[in-house]
Amino acid sequence: MKIASFVMALFVIVSVLPFANVAEAGCVLDDVGQKCIVYEPRIDVVFVIDSTGSMADEIRTVKTHLIKIIKEVEGGQPRPYLRVGVVTYRDHELEEKEYLYRKFDLTNDINAAVNFINGIEAYGGGDLPEAVADGLDVAINQMNWNDIVYTQNQQINPVPSTKRLIFLIGDAAPHGEGSTDRSYAQGSPDGHNYRDNIKDAVNKDIRIYTVSGSGIDSVGIRIFKEIASKTGGSYTHLSYIRREVQEYYEDEGFAPEEVQSYVAEARTYADYDKETNSILTNTLGKFAMGSMKAEAQDMGVKYDNADNSGNTDGDWIDTDDITGDVVTDVIDEEPSKDSLYGFFRKIFDKLAFWR
Repeated sequence: MKIASFVMALFVIVSVLPFANVAEAGCVLDDVGQKCIVYEPRIDVVFVIDSTGSMADEIRTVKTHLIKIIKEVEGGQPRPYLRVGVVTYRDHELEEKEYLYRKFDLTNDINAAVNFINGIEAYGGGDLPEAVADGLDVAINQMNWNDIVYTQNQQINPVPSTKRLIFLIGDAAPHGEGSTDRSYAQGSPDGHNYRDNIKDAVNKDIRIYTVSGSGIDSVGIRIFKEIASKTGGSYTHLSYIRREVQEYYEDEGFAPEEVQSYVAEARTYADYDKETNSILTNTLGKFAMGSMKAEAQDMGVKYDNADNSGNTDGDWIDTDDITGDVVTDVIDEEPSKDSLYGFFRKIFDKLAFWR
């Protein structure tokens, strides 16, 4: 009788805890309505990519590494729920005839996102300034960002809501900022500028990581660094190395059938050197992987065999270098073992359905 009474009391108490009340917590379906997601760490990430001609190898890295990156980031416990979106930009019509930007909304269908990226061709450009601010405006203000904010009890640690991230990948500054090429010297004809991008991102709690390619000038580097630092992200300038294609894709951990497919494709690339059977590779994949894992760890996600930097295979960039010490823990302390929340948290941490 006493056991039955205790069990009844347990269910009554559990029913009022925010992480047990599905309706109150804002239980949502994934994009195809297949499952209910309750309190999973959620990450929305949009890749904003300059798709002018000089960006061929950077676009290729996103194409070949995106699924691998997502699988690695989703490999933590609890498993993060990721959605990916893409914005590709070029320039305004006096400089670029094909398009100013194209976008692919956030989705958890990663294969669909990869298919979109596979359709991106690096073409055009030739001048240094590009429509950077216009591409960022689309990413910040026109994407279907997840705005779920879970119900919180003021007396316990809050459940974190969605992380919103942007990776800006380009090799040119925005117009109107003093680059040596003076096309659109007054800035975007649509009125967008990177300072407004920063304000909008901060207001929407979007963190921007910036990645510059080899052709960027000092003005572009300054602006990319400013965008990252003022939105809480970080900046990296890519390093490049020529690698033998078979060895490269094997070292990156791709399956044997994938390696052969990528090797065959690599031999069609403009930067492929037949004599050495090599292509130009860069550090974009590792930077994106390390940054996204750091964000997941910030939400309490744990990775097997990880050291304190989140490194799982000895080859990823230290997350302190990636974040520049701007990432702080959302829940950085364990609840007291003597508190009611601490007691029930221990119970739920042991239950399979909670995981």
